[in-house]
Amino acid sequence: MGKDDPKDISSILSQLPKLIDNEVVSEKEIEAKLLRAVLRNLEVKSEVNISNLPEFSTLLEEVKESLFEIPLSITSPHFSEKLELGGVVFCHLHTCKPDVEKMNRAYSNYLKAKEFLDVLPKLKEITDRFFSNYSVKDGVIREYGGKQKAWVFFTTMDDLFEDLDFHLNLASTLNGRYCVVVPTEKSLKNFIKFFREHSEKAKRAGLRIWVADPKKGTIDPFIGYPKDLSLIKNFNNPKIASIISSYWRIEVKELD
Repeated sequence: MGKDDPKDISSILSQLPKLIDNEVVSEKEIEAKLLRAVLRNLEVKSEVNISNLPEFSTLLEEVKESLFEIPLSITSPHFSEKLELGGVVFCHLHTCKPDVEKMNRAYSNYLKAKEFLDVLPKLKEITDRFFSNYSVKDGVIREYGGKQKAWVFFTTMDDLFEDLDFHLNLASTLNGRYCVVVPTEKSLKNFIKFFREHSEKAKRAGLRIWVADPKKGTIDPFIGYPKDLSLIKNFNNPKIASIISSYWRIEVKELD
């Protein structure tokens, strides 16, 4: 098997070191970043590839076994040593001597991963409600079937910046039926930065980006609308994407 096979755990494992910036990790960090590793490993030539994605819970157990117990290959990182900090178990490479800087980074990565994983079920619930009367197939990329098929990936704005090329590739292949859902943030800084730097690329690729508010249980369009226009009424504020385009656009050419 190779990268063309989305179920190839070896190729998925090869993506993880590109996302791990420390020699000390937590299981929460691995779980959150594994979602992105599967996305990065996916070479979409048709929607069939997405339907063949591995079951995430099974994949997660296999990846944790390889990383923390018995490596599946000689190229797989092996975090064999364990230590506890603040009630959280961290694992590190045998050759690593965890210092204050590495532990602080590991704990920061843990908190970021935990925050996202804790809110993920709510993001799915909000999006399921938005796609009312659509069938739902769970997975790393959630699939909705109805008048128009749609695929949704859940992430954060920080990770959206880092993985943008992979999202653009998916959006181009799926012809406007691929959407990224992110949670609200305390500041608009990331949203303004993304819009000014990447909105043209996103629109050209047909990438939809919507923002879900976990506390209010609502969702709004940031960039793009669903192919099924009957769903637009399910947004909390359907006009917000047009308002953003009018107020945030600075020397960015309008796209049809």
